[in-house]
Amino acid sequence: MLICKSISLMRYSLYIIIIILFASCARRSSPSGGEQDSIPPVLVSSNPKINAVNFNKDEIRLTFDEWITLNEIGKQLVISPPLEKYEYQIKPLSGATKKILISFLDSLQEKTTYTLNFGNSIVDNNEGNKMNFFSYTFSTGPTLDSLYLKGNIQDAFNLETEEYLSLQLYRIDSVYNDSIIFNDKPTYLANTLDSTNYRFNNLRKGKYVLIALKDLSDDYLFDPFYDKIAFYDSVISLPQDSLIDLRLFKEEIPLKWDEPYFINSEKIGFGYFGKLDINKISLITKIPDSVNFLFTKEKDKDTINFWLSKNSIDSLQFKFKEVDTIKTLSVKFDRSKDSIIDSLSISNITKSVIDLTEKFKLSSDLPINKISDSLIFIRNIDSILIPFKSSINSNLDEIMLDFDVKPQDDYSIYILPNAIIDIRGGTNDTLSFKTLSQSLEDYGNVYLNVIRDTESKYILQMVNSNSEIIKEYNNITNDGIYNFELIPPGKYLFRMIKDDNGNKIWDTGNYLQKIQPEDVYYFSNELDIRANWDFNETFNLKMIEIDSTLIKTDSIN
Repeated sequence: MLICKSISLMRYSLYIIIIILFASCARRSSPSGGEQDSIPPVLVSSNPKINAVNFNKDEIRLTFDEWITLNEIGKQLVISPPLEKYEYQIKPLSGATKKILISFLDSLQEKTTYTLNFGNSIVDNNEGNKMNFFSYTFSTGPTLDSLYLKGNIQDAFNLETEEYLSLQLYRIDSVYNDSIIFNDKPTYLANTLDSTNYRFNNLRKGKYVLIALKDLSDDYLFDPFYDKIAFYDSVISLPQDSLIDLRLFKEEIPLKWDEPYFINSEKIGFGYFGKLDINKISLITKIPDSVNFLFTKEKDKDTINFWLSKNSIDSLQFKFKEVDTIKTLSVKFDRSKDSIIDSLSISNITKSVIDLTEKFKLSSDLPINKISDSLIFIRNIDSILIPFKSSINSNLDEIMLDFDVKPQDDYSIYILPNAIIDIRGGTNDTLSFKTLSQSLEDYGNVYLNVIRDTESKYILQMVNSNSEIIKEYNNITNDGIYNFELIPPGKYLFRMIKDDNGNKIWDTGNYLQKIQPEDVYYFSNELDIRANWDFNETFNLKMIEIDSTLIKTDSIN
């Protein structure tokens, strides 16, 4: 009996011990939450070691400090000099691992430096942190290629330059042509990471072409529809050249049209790519004179809308002009899928405070056909009628009421029914808006003395922190003082655009045509405009070193 009790007691004690141990283990477990891991994988070891010489192996083993996956390794990996895909093998191509095995299935070239740039393909398995542009270099000879190429890259128009740019070097050989950047990976690869500087190492003597990409698809191929590009417009000779600076820009895409699509019986849409020229679309179908129609651009979309008044037409045919072609497309009116017909809606763009130099603006969701000024009234704080002039913008979706805005005044805008008529004959209901102006002391003034470097024409722009143009002089041909008056308090930049062709706009570049973008000069610092302050500043272009491969910057003196 005593023995049984002792055994039972031992069992009970063991049970208690197990519970205590379990609880203790539970208490030692990591708490949930905490900071997310943001550290990319780290290479622990490699066999052979990086930068090995007299390489005579048929494989490379790379070991990392955490579990990784290979993301789109076929697109990301760049081997220099290039190897065909049948000449090497990478394992594993899928699943999590801590080791990568690269096997060479064919003989490597003698006395040659090889570089394997993995791009952004090495990613930690848990958090997805990228090991950006990890590279492994070795030589089959007694030495490594030691030439280098470095430089800086800046955005050709914006003051700030995007991060993580891909620098691509193509060797000029018997098969090279200018279109290689659209179709083939580069011979050598570098990157800017989170700076504007780049550097190629372990380069071989020879002649090369250099480009940089903001490569949105991460495939090292230039897609003009999406990617920004920079290029050096001369052949690079190594070892003579070692320092090259570049400017990044977005090419202007040739106009291309999508298929037209039916929206409702009074509206058809056309998508497009590239720089819009609304004159390159036209209606072929003859329609009754009683039916009004027109083309407008949709706000903030690459879409053209074709509007027409009420009709019984079954289909329409349009003509589209593209770079070297003319095509015709048709659209049928499927009234079974007719969406709700839009009704005229007018809203104010100008808000509760109007600047002293501003026009009062209204927005319309339908194209405007006519405005009757006699049905619009503007009164000030003393209820005195204020004279004005109305106008409609070229896209027929904004109304401007231009009147003399006085300091410290209130304005009431009354729009009676039928004052605004849209393309279909629809009219507005009674509308009223209020806005007020501030005092002169609420604004600052800048008087900018411009001293040019050459006799070239320039465009002078003042932009706010949102890169919106506040005021522009688009034909600067003389030195002198340029006034920027009644500027709301805030931070502003000045830039000068060298208008080489005199068309009064900034022109971008083109890779195939070997055209660089027009030069842009920025002040290096923002000007903080304060209320009731006058600023006298000097922009001296003669103080800037002329270098067509760089964005020009100056400081306010």
